[in-house]
Amino acid sequence: MPPDSDRPFGLDPARTYDIGRDGEARETPAPPPEWLSARHRLILGLFALGAVVVGGLAGVTVAAFASGARGAAAVFALSTLAASPLLLVGPLQDRWRHRARRVRR
Repeated sequence: MPPDSDRPFGLDPARTYDIGRDGEARETPAPPPEWLSARHRLILGLFALGAVVVGGLAGVTVAAFASGARGAAAVFALSTLAASPLLLVGPLQDRWRHRARRVRR
C-alpha cells in the first residue's frame, strides 16, 4: 500500500464517507469508538480503581511481612481479601446495564 503522500487524495479517519444512490459522495462525522463512550470509561475506571486498591493493600502486606510485623501483615492480608470484590464492581455494572436494557417491565 503506498503512503498517503502518494495518493491523489487523503482520507480523514474521523469522517465516514458514503456514496448515495445518486452517486454523490457524502461525508458525515464518524461516531467515536464504543470503547471511548462514557459507560466504558466508567467501567474501566472502576476496575482500575479496584485493582489499585487491592494491589496497594497486597504491596503493604508484603512490606509489613518483610519488615517482621506479622500482626500488621495479617491485618493487611485480611483487608486485601476483603477489598478483592472491588474488582467486580466495573464488570457487574456493565452486566447490570446490559441486562437492564433487555428486561421488559
